[in-house]
Parts: sequence; C-alpha cells; structure tokens
Amino acid sequence: MKRGHGMNAKVLLALAACAALALAEEPQSAAGIKASTETKPGEGAKPAEEAKPGAAEVTLKGVLMLEEACTLKPEKGAGEVPVLFALEGPPSVTEALDAIMKTHWPGDSMDAKQAMDLNESFVKRLKYYLTPCALTTKASKDGKWGNPLRDVTGFVCEKEGKKWITPSKIQDAKIKYPDKMLAPDKPLKSPGKEPLILKITDTLLLRCILLPAGDFLFEKPYYVQPRWQDEFPRHITLTKPLWMAEIPVTQEMWEAVMGNNPSTLKDPKRPVRNATCTDANKFCQLVSEKNGRKVRLPGEAEWEYAARVGTSNPQFDVKYQDQDSSGPERTTLPVKSKQPNAWGLYDMIASCAFEMTRDKFAFSRQDASDPYDSCEKDEAAGRKHAHWGRNLVTYHEGVNGGTKDKEYGSTKIRVVVEATPEEISALEKATGQ
Repeated sequence: MKRGHGMNAKVLLALAACAALALAEEPQSAAGIKASTETKPGEGAKPAEEAKPGAAEVTLKGVLMLEEACTLKPEKGAGEVPVLFALEGPPSVTEALDAIMKTHWPGDSMDAKQAMDLNESFVKRLKYYLTPCALTTKASKDGKWGNPLRDVTGFVCEKEGKKWITPSKIQDAKIKYPDKMLAPDKPLKSPGKEPLILKITDTLLLRCILLPAGDFLFEKPYYVQPRWQDEFPRHITLTKPLWMAEIPVTQEMWEAVMGNNPSTLKDPKRPVRNATCTDANKFCQLVSEKNGRKVRLPGEAEWEYAARVGTSNPQFDVKYQDQDSSGPERTTLPVKSKQPNAWGLYDMIASCAFEMTRDKFAFSRQDASDPYDSCEKDEAAGRKHAHWGRNLVTYHEGVNGGTKDKEYGSTKIRVVVEATPEEISALEKATGQ
C-alpha cells in the first residue's frame, strides 16, 4: 500500500479554512471554530470563545479510515488525513442515509451500478474530514490499517464542498445498520438447473453448479465494517459462466487422487486442509485429465461472486451465520453440515480455514474484466509466494498452505470447471440471462 508522508499545502489550507467557519447542526447557522494543534492529549479541540450563541456540538457515528483508503488515486499526505463515513447522527445524517437507500437500493438486492452509486453517495453526502488536533492524530493511527467504528463529537463546518468536524471527543462506537443491509442476499440471476458431475474416481463423484456470468462491486464499500484498507471496492465483470463445485474437496477425494492427506484432523468427509498451491494445481490437473475438462482453482473475484450469489449487497457476517461450517478449535465440520447459499453452494463460509484461490497475493484498485493475477512464473521458478484465501465473505488473507489445521492461514480448496460454449448457450437460452 502506498502511504503518504505529511499533509500537503492544499489540505492544510482547507483545514485552516474549516477551523475559521463552522455550520452548527441545530440550528443551521455559521459559527467560528478554532482548531488547535496544541491541544493536550485527551482534551481535543475546543470551540473558540467567539463562537456565536446557538452553535452546538453534534455526535457522528460511523466508519473511520484514512483518506487514502477511500480514494482511487490518493494525493500525497492522504495517508495522514482521517475521515468518517457517518451512519448515525443528527437528523441531517438520518435523512441523507434514508434518501441514499431509497434512491440506490429500491429492490431486494443491488446490482453493480446501484452499489457503486450508493457508495459514491456516501462520499458526497456522509463523508466528514477530521480537523487536526491531538485527537485527530490518534484517530489517524487507529484508522491506519483497519477501519474501526467511532463516535466523534465536535463542531461541523463545510468548506469548498467538503464537510469537516473538529472533534472534542472520539470514542469506540456501536452502530445499528439498516435492516435491509443485514438481510440475506437474494440472487439477481439463477444458476443452471442441471449439475455437472465431475468424476474424482469411477465411484467418487463431485457435483458442480453452473453459475451465470455477471458483474458486481467486489470488496468492501466504505460504509461497511469490518473493513481493511486493502479492500478497495472495484467493479468486476465476469464474462463467462462457470461450474463451481458445491462443496470443498474432501479428504477422501484428495487421497484418492494424490495418495496422501495433509490434514491434521483426519476425516474422509471433512475438507482437505493445508494443501500447497503446487499440490492443489496438481490435483486439478489430474482431475482435468480424467474428465477431459479444464478444472482449476477459482479466482478470488469468482469466489466472492459465488459466495454473494452475484449480488452487490454489502457484506456483513451476520448474513452468513447459518452457512458457517467452522467447528470447535479451528476445525471444519464435515461437508454439508450447514445450510448452502441461495445458489446451492455449501461450506463457502468457515472462519477457521481459508479457501485458496488461484490469484497470487497482490493488490489492485482497478476495475477489471475476468481478473487473474497468475502465479505461473513464480511456480515455474520455484519462488515462494502466497495466494489470496477466503474464509468469510467479509475477509481475505494471503495464504500458501503447508500449515496445520489449528494455525492461522490453514487452507482448504474448492474447484471450478470452465464451461463450454454449448453449455453457456444452453444456460442463456434456459434462463434468458
């Protein structure tokens, strides 16, 4: 991640201007505010003595982050400027949030454009810059990597189209997100009706589901928490349907093909754990040869698209609790122990283990079609590298396998099969998608 080194002159001038002019929330009137950079730790910035009668502090609750975490091309210094995306506060915040939801989320689920427009409306209407003081310095450290929920009390002003708050108090917060954001995802498109049966052996079979092509808002919008600075929202288009296995590869499947079992806890019906990238690709190659089909690991975007059943609704853990196949002490449950998602995929969610994707551990903020960060050169050269792994819809991590079940970064795998032109045509004809 790029990090800024000091605030630029433009930012400082804006902060100074904000400190000179504040707009009180109740009533809406101008008031002078003096933003002190010499405030003693814990005191925060205090309103100037010349503030007009009627000026009042407000309390905003929202997601705290640095400017660089919510800007496609951050300017120098953005790594030290904290901002707050407000979700609760005075009536003006409630009214803005209600209007944003009504305008951009009219149905059960959002498509990519609606989600991008909703996220941008948060930027335009509910993004507040924090003016510099001792409290702001601490807030910058808090939001350096993770984006925590914070309760910010202070005086609000607006200058050159930007909202600012001069904080007198910043503390941890709890937020109640709108019920619609926490509701289970409802697919915008339907999967294929007939499964593809992949032969692992002549008697051991793996059922795969044909997922439709589509586009979605990948990673986290700014108003979601938990959120990490590397989870920058991107518009991703997946141009072709593909088959995805309904369950992770089990230990009995792996043993039948590879002749070994890297899992710590042995159980034929549980997902195989701790396979390396090299061995996972070898497994796919052998199954490809047996079936005469292209079998591989899913890309990270393909994995998230499938886990979110093609929607662009915000990701919150509470939505997926009935799908979480985590067992005690970082174990995984036997496959199909929990509910599938709305596309019929089981065990996508398991906080104890990351499903390895084919994308190597690399960062991007760019929109893309069929993104793929290949590790083939690293593999050929024998260079150690990591892949993106997914264990929750809300989280990803760099993993490389070869660990033990109970260790952080332990992996499992799921395979996809590339669809033929005939299968794609049949799906489009059957569903009109």
